[in-house]
Amino acid sequence: MKSQEIKYVGIDCGKKTLEVIRIGDNSLHQRQQFSTTEIGISKLINWLNPNDVVGLEAGSQSFRIAKSILNKGIQVIVLNPGDLATIYQSLKKTDKEDSLKIARLIQRFPIEELPVVPIPNDEEEDNRRLCTEQENWTRQLTQSKNRLHSLFTQAGLTHITKKHLRTKANREAL
Repeated sequence: MKSQEIKYVGIDCGKKTLEVIRIGDNSLHQRQQFSTTEIGISKLINWLNPNDVVGLEAGSQSFRIAKSILNKGIQVIVLNPGDLATIYQSLKKTDKEDSLKIARLIQRFPIEELPVVPIPNDEEEDNRRLCTEQENWTRQLTQSKNRLHSLFTQAGLTHITKKHLRTKANREAL
């Protein structure tokens, strides 16, 4: 049965499009492009076969796409882009080339040898978002305090140190 043959699908996720290629043991490749919208991802899932093994790099949309594919019962491997030297050392850096390289990687290497990123569940993803948001607010607060300190220094108020700006009570006492 031809449909039972395992094929390897590489996906390069862009902001608006997914560059997708399916490869097998023969030299014929199937290329497709899908949008990153819900409709586009739905079309991708309908295009995929149950025996496909899908690989994509971790990125801002990867987990959402991977979860949709997993829900269809198709194997998905999310790869750590920082550990994919073969793609980043290439002279040809196009989405089509990247998707082909991802497909070839998951075809050639067992999953144990690939730099896999576990797909987080919804709670883990929420926690990641909260941590990222807290880091952003902390960074902005530090930048604001440093800016205030700089303004005070420029105005000749050198007795006000960063220590004075550290807590809300100290800032209100100024």
